[in-house]
Amino acid sequence: MPLLPMPSPPAVVAQTPASSQEAEIDLLDAYDWGRPLPPAPKQKGPAALAYRWLRAAATFDPAQGLPANPFAAGSNRREAEALRRLLRQPKDRLGDALKALPIHQSGTALALWRWGQIQVRTGAFDAALRRVWEDRLLGAGPAQIRGYALRHSLCWALAEQDETRFAAVKAKTNQDAEETLKGFQRTFGLLGGPSPVLRLWTLPGLDYRDLPLDQLEATRIWIRPAEDGPLPGIPTGTAWIIPSASGSLDERDASLSGSPLAEGQALAARLRAEGRSAQFAPSRAAFEHLGLAWFPILITLDSKGAIQSIRMGDAAPEKP
Repeated sequence: MPLLPMPSPPAVVAQTPASSQEAEIDLLDAYDWGRPLPPAPKQKGPAALAYRWLRAAATFDPAQGLPANPFAAGSNRREAEALRRLLRQPKDRLGDALKALPIHQSGTALALWRWGQIQVRTGAFDAALRRVWEDRLLGAGPAQIRGYALRHSLCWALAEQDETRFAAVKAKTNQDAEETLKGFQRTFGLLGGPSPVLRLWTLPGLDYRDLPLDQLEATRIWIRPAEDGPLPGIPTGTAWIIPSASGSLDERDASLSGSPLAEGQALAARLRAEGRSAQFAPSRAAFEHLGLAWFPILITLDSKGAIQSIRMGDAAPEKP
């Protein structure tokens, strides 16, 4: 799921990684940014096989196939085969298989993450099975995959308004997750409360107003950047807020300048051409203060304008 607007990914510098750990980090970074994966480093022995397993995990089709097992023997082969068997298990056996799965290789964690995402999105996992999968990834694998699992579990705890689950996930984390947890605590605090006020620029007019969400004349608020291509269809009763790609404007500024101005003008032209309207939010800080850190976000309001639910990031629908 998209993060808050981020700067462009760093340029890739062609070089041979100095270690197997650096090679793994390079591959995971490329996967995270959606860049082409780097070429395999010149390695031999166990490090080369582990890298092949990681690359297989990053490239196999989780909906149709299995990652190829590069290990010839030993505990690594047994681990890879256990993962491959798990991906073929019937649903009634998955819980035990997930709990028993060894995860010592980064490739095992990445393959399990990618496969599980599809199970959640397609509804193949019920809530209990989803939590077993999340918990397994929270406790093993590289930091990047553990971070994905943390985000996923917290997004769903928020969507289900499950503070018990939030506390259970919090207990499984370390200090590195402190800022993420604080953000979700702020978002939990919005539930049942009045609509927060955001400084928004109307599109295509580009006039700003400080508005609580319940004054957008909608009961559903869809927050997602405008991607390239056709504009998404927005259902009746839904207001679309478009976060800035740069997010660089101070939330107190009353005028647009620099990249937010250029972005707002470009969005205005697109919307005007299709006779559409939306709201433009050029400040990343305004969202961060509310804990609204993962797009897309669907907020529903009750009849009094209070926040009824928040589905964010991994727990948000793909379309409004």
